[in-house]
Amino acid sequence: MKAKESAPPQLSTTPVVKLPNAVTKALGAKLRSYRELAQKSQEQLAHEAEVERSRISKLENGHINPSLLTLATLCHCLGITLAELFDGVTATLPPASQGGELRRRNQAHAEKIPVPSKAVDTDHRAKSSKA
Repeated sequence: MKAKESAPPQLSTTPVVKLPNAVTKALGAKLRSYRELAQKSQEQLAHEAEVERSRISKLENGHINPSLLTLATLCHCLGITLAELFDGVTATLPPASQGGELRRRNQAHAEKIPVPSKAVDTDHRAKSSKA
């Protein structure tokens, strides 16, 4: 008896965010400037932050999307705050439902922008106090 062959998985027609992009480039440039200001090499920063040196290079060039915890560790090693790292980074990305790209292939996303519901009177005190 033959095993059932499954159909090939359907790939999303919405493109996935490409790296580097405006956000990762801006953040990488800030990271590089703070690293240089601290007079640390990529190797020194990587050792202190317990990450690979190539990861520092990829971050600075915008080729990877770092986690918040990785950024917090790098900031600690550079003696700065996350706020300082993000200061001046103004690039944003729209969600897929508004024409943006998916952040990952298996990301759930709305097909349409939901229509706002009508305002509902939320002041229940006035109604319940009348007796």
